[in-house]
Amino acid sequence: MKKLFPLLALAMSAQAFASDFDLKATMKQMKVEFKQAAQAEEITQMQSAVANLSELIEQSKQGEYPPEKTDLYLEGFNKLSVALDSVEAKLEAGNLEAAKAELKLVDDLRVEYHDKRNPSIWSKLFG
Repeated sequence: MKKLFPLLALAMSAQAFASDFDLKATMKQMKVEFKQAAQAEEITQMQSAVANLSELIEQSKQGEYPPEKTDLYLEGFNKLSVALDSVEAKLEAGNLEAAKAELKLVDDLRVEYHDKRNPSIWSKLFG
C-alpha cells in the first residue's frame, strides 16, 4: 500500500495538470522564449531559451484538446520538437548562426499551424 500511494498521487497530479492546462498562457510563454532564442547573442543564451521552449512544447503535448483538433495539435507539437532538436544540434556544434537559421523553421511551423487551427473564412469557402 505504501508503494501504491505515491503512484496514485502522481497519477492524480498528472490528471489535474492535464485538465488545468492553459494553452493560451503556454503559447504566450512560448512566444517569449522564441523571442529570447532569436535575439540571443551567445550559444548558452540560445540553449537556455530553446530548452525552455522544448519543455513548454512537451507540456503542451499533455494538454486536453477538442477531439476534432487533437491530432492537428499533436502533429504540430511533434514537428516543433523535431525542429527544436535540429536547433539544439547546431548549438551543440557551436554554430549560432546555423541555429538561428534553423529557428526560422520553428517560426514557419508556428504560422502554418496557427493558420490550420484558425483557418480564414476565405480558405473555408474556397479551399
